[in-house]
Amino acid sequence: MTRLRLVVPLFVACVACTGCAAQPVPERPIELAPGLRIDRAARTVEFDGLVPIDAHNDETPDVFLELLVTGPDSREHESLVVTHVRPSLIHAALLSVGLEPGKPGRVAWDMGTAVRTPATGAPVDVLVSVLQEGEWTFPVALVSWVISQDRRTRLIDAKAWTGVVFAGSVSDLDRGVPYVADATGTIIGLATFGTEVIAPRLTLSHEARVDAPVWVADRARTPLVNTPVRVIVRQATLPGSEAQ
Repeated sequence: MTRLRLVVPLFVACVACTGCAAQPVPERPIELAPGLRIDRAARTVEFDGLVPIDAHNDETPDVFLELLVTGPDSREHESLVVTHVRPSLIHAALLSVGLEPGKPGRVAWDMGTAVRTPATGAPVDVLVSVLQEGEWTFPVALVSWVISQDRRTRLIDAKAWTGVVFAGSVSDLDRGVPYVADATGTIIGLATFGTEVIAPRLTLSHEARVDAPVWVADRARTPLVNTPVRVIVRQATLPGSEAQ
């Protein structure tokens, strides 16, 4: 141990006496798992996915949305992005860049009235980049692909929209499910299921009898089905800071 303590100061002294001050090496994104990367310096998490819906089909012009990002074999038909990266790994990646989880929101019944509990957690921005002609586009807010069915309001411009938070899903140990989002695929929500990894502060029930479906994929902005995308989650800086 004594020898190690002597070697380090000598190494630093040798660097200094050469006149070449050591420069910090920028940290490049680290791949935590296939399709999942982190950049600790920028406090960002990035994962790969695909557009699972055909928002450009004239026979089915409206694709109503319940999730922004889902896992496979779940709710691809009502989500903007599907990814094969496990939700629990995305959770771990968000922890590794210093973000603190809270709790998903929920909608419960009390004496015939829907009681809404908003999600909590570290505010984050969710951006998306699209592969077009071999190049990745400049990231934009994923919610900028969402519009009301009457085409009058984009979700990102809606007064009720106040962004998303790192909710962290839940566990159900009684049923042997340590991380429920791994089983349900609820990665980034729009409607509230109570199991989202990342959840909107806006609390909308996924039951039509409580909240009538309003939000659809904007065909003017949503890419073609099976288009590769990259979802970028970063620490939010200011309210409404998501790229337009």
